[in-house]
Amino acid sequence: MATIQVRNVPDDVHRIYRMRAAAVGMSLQEYVLAELERNARLKTPAELVADVEARIRVEGMEGMTSTSSAAVVRADRDAH
Repeated sequence: MATIQVRNVPDDVHRIYRMRAAAVGMSLQEYVLAELERNARLKTPAELVADVEARIRVEGMEGMTSTSSAAVVRADRDAH
C-alpha cells in the first residue's frame, strides 16, 4: 500500500478533520483515508460528460431531454 504525506495543512483544516474524526470514533489517519477513498470514487465533471456522451452514442437521444434542469426541478416542486 502506498503512503501520502501532506505538509503545510492549515490549522483550521487540521482542526476540522480532527474534530470530524473524533465525532465518528476514528483516528485522524483513518478518517482522512476514508475521505480520500470516497473522493477517489467520485467522477470528475469531465468523466461525467464522457459517460453521457458515450451513452448518447450507444443509446441515442432516447430518454434525454432538452429541458433545463432548473425547469425540471421547478416542475417537481410545483407538483408537491
